[in-house]
Amino acid sequence: MDFSIKKAVSYHHQAHDYLREKIIRGEFLPGERIYEAKIARTLEISRSPVREAIRSLEQEGLLVIDEKSRIFVYEPTIKDVEDIYQCRQALESVAVVLATRLASDQTLEYIADLLQNTKEVFNKGEKYSIEQIVELNSKYHDLIIEASQNIRLKRQLNDLRSLTFFYRTMNVENSKRCLEILEQHEEIIHFMRARDVDRAAAAMSTHIAQDLNYLKEILI
Repeated sequence: MDFSIKKAVSYHHQAHDYLREKIIRGEFLPGERIYEAKIARTLEISRSPVREAIRSLEQEGLLVIDEKSRIFVYEPTIKDVEDIYQCRQALESVAVVLATRLASDQTLEYIADLLQNTKEVFNKGEKYSIEQIVELNSKYHDLIIEASQNIRLKRQLNDLRSLTFFYRTMNVENSKRCLEILEQHEEIIHFMRARDVDRAAAAMSTHIAQDLNYLKEILI
């Protein structure tokens, strides 16, 4: 991937996006050490904005800084994925209940159309874009969270956003699991459009639980 610095956007944000993308794509491997000076040289900027970007990514959980101030790419653990997905399961089940009650028919139709677009990307077969699927998958969940109209719930889930994105990439690399996710998303929006609160919440809870089980299998 070619990456060029644009002066219209702050160097800090561009360095953040560069590093985040490298981590999400797996170009910087879990546990790999990151060198501030090397990143600065690569991007042809000073170390200060790189340092800011690293701090931001540490707060998001994608980078880890040890007691010797060495920087490493986040390395998934079973305990961590359990903690994250248990939080998501609880919070997103509430979100889907609120969204099923409060979202307009137009909003639910938009979510359904988004899912249809995702299926079209997936149906390209072996040529389907993992990046597109992950982006659309994330947008599907984001729209439901937004439709809940609960700002505090949204903020809590936003704290998990980068690591959730990281794990979603792992989830959709397997085409069989990707198809299961799409089918589960279809079930969730079906119950939402029917205004069936209980079944929509149960479908979301099951969906996230199955995500967790799949991730635990591939991390063992």
